Amino acid sequence: MASDRKSTLKLGIILLVISTLFWLTPLLVPFLELSGKGKVVLTALLLIAAEILFWAGVFFAGKEAAKKFRGRLNPKNWFNGEKEKEKDKDL
Repeated sequence: MASDRKSTLKLGIILLVISTLFWLTPLLVPFLELSGKGKVVLTALLLIAAEILFWAGVFFAGKEAAKKFRGRLNPKNWFNGEKEKEKDKDL
């Protein structure tokens, strides 16, 4: 059973990472040779897919893992090395 939980956690984290990549991809859309309407549709689809992947990752990884992952993506927390280490100990 512990092995099942570990594989489920890994799957959730992988989905969270993929969702982050999907969130960043719309930054590249303006450089594609698509019509304006095509760029809007592609951006919308990427953002919807990112949100779905994020929540699927939360489902598999668990609320605490998703909260920790999202906290690491927050630019406010990038330079708070000491504070972040203390938060990790609490979880």
